[in-house]
Amino acid sequence: MLLLQCTKKLADELKIKTSKDDLVDNDPLYSWHAHIFLYKRKKFSLVMNNKTRYNFIIGSLRKKEFSQFGSVVKTGIQENLLADGFDKHVVESYLNKCDSIKYAPTSKRNIISQINEMIMVAKQYVEYKGLNGMEEHVNQINRSNNDFVMLTLPDTYPLVAMTKALAGLKSE
Repeated sequence: MLLLQCTKKLADELKIKTSKDDLVDNDPLYSWHAHIFLYKRKKFSLVMNNKTRYNFIIGSLRKKEFSQFGSVVKTGIQENLLADGFDKHVVESYLNKCDSIKYAPTSKRNIISQINEMIMVAKQYVEYKGLNGMEEHVNQINRSNNDFVMLTLPDTYPLVAMTKALAGLKSE
């Protein structure tokens, strides 16, 4: 099961109600926090893995994408893992375990802080590189975000942490 823990702002946009009762004991590798943000009047979402802090931006989002947010996130996970060079069979194995999607409220304040930091880093990246928007360069931004130092991780980089976490899926 894929657990998507949404901020209040995102839950309101998705038109869903979440409560602490929705929090289930789920493997942190299959649990993700998600938040919505605006950049130049367009809506984007940053999704971050609870265990590895591997993250990616989805956007720009419209009403249709919000109505199918779970499948948009699963597609985002697949596209980003493949773009970062993960083996196709490992990615398929991971997604097969995400057969159902459950929404819940956020539960870890430190993840919310790291999400906000990655949003700020992404916006700064666009400005620093002189890019003409986030939407056209989201793939480039996602590669950069997972190469960002997070001192709370034992492996320091989200991409390295995700690589080690998914290494066990090869044998299954």
